[in-house]
Amino acid sequence: MPCFRKTARNGGFRVGPPTRDRNGILTARKHYMPTDLLALIRRDHTDLESELTNLLDPGATAADLRMALDGVRLGLMAHTEAEDIILGQFEVIPALQTLIAQGHAAHLAQEGALSALVSARPQTPGWYDRALNLRELVKHHAAHEEAYLIPVLRRNTTPEIYAALAGAFATERLRQLALLQPSAPIFVPEYAELVAG
Repeated sequence: MPCFRKTARNGGFRVGPPTRDRNGILTARKHYMPTDLLALIRRDHTDLESELTNLLDPGATAADLRMALDGVRLGLMAHTEAEDIILGQFEVIPALQTLIAQGHAAHLAQEGALSALVSARPQTPGWYDRALNLRELVKHHAAHEEAYLIPVLRRNTTPEIYAALAGAFATERLRQLALLQPSAPIFVPEYAELVAG
């Protein structure tokens, strides 16, 4: 029985021999390629853009909009805090000072745009304008960060330090998410039936 190892050829996994755990049970062994900081940051940016696009759907229900808006809020806050904390330690490197300050300023602008969006009445012209504005801010920030900040960061740190940043960013992002509370009401039909019955 083969197990899979991650490679570019088969979508990220290579077939390898199985292994047995301590109890003698045959299991698959996964070998993952290390995740890069740029890949994690790019995923966050893509997820934010996708959720913002969902907010622009004129056929979205109120529940859809609440969930998408909460996804944007939680994702943006966790991303910006994690990035500011992890990358902020590199402000002492002259080549990175301006780029990190620009990233921080972009995060503040995005948070302001999110605040404006949250205060708008959903599915009005003002709502759509504010959602489009926030999406454009995220797109511009993502392009700038991916083209300038990350390559300069990679050039100005050791390979070991740069490699460790992916884990540090992912950990801090999860920590930030754990500190945030969803604002959208959660409806669990099974629970509702128990309470009603």
